[in-house]
Amino acid sequence: MLKLTDELIESTIDGISGFIAAGFSQKYDIPLEKSLELFLSSNTYETLSRKENGHYWDSIPEIQEMFFRETE
Repeated sequence: MLKLTDELIESTIDGISGFIAAGFSQKYDIPLEKSLELFLSSNTYETLSRKENGHYWDSIPEIQEMFFRETE
């Protein structure tokens, strides 16, 4: 059985963040470093990183779309 620990949650958030930053970098043809910087300073990341709200269990494409809309 999978035990939900802080380490697992943080790892999941990191993975989602990397996936979204990579997709943004590719879609808008900007360096990955810049894309990651934008994501980590976004409201979307702030929401995702609040462990108590559980957004790390949400659909990754949905979180990605939230970030893309935020940057428009």
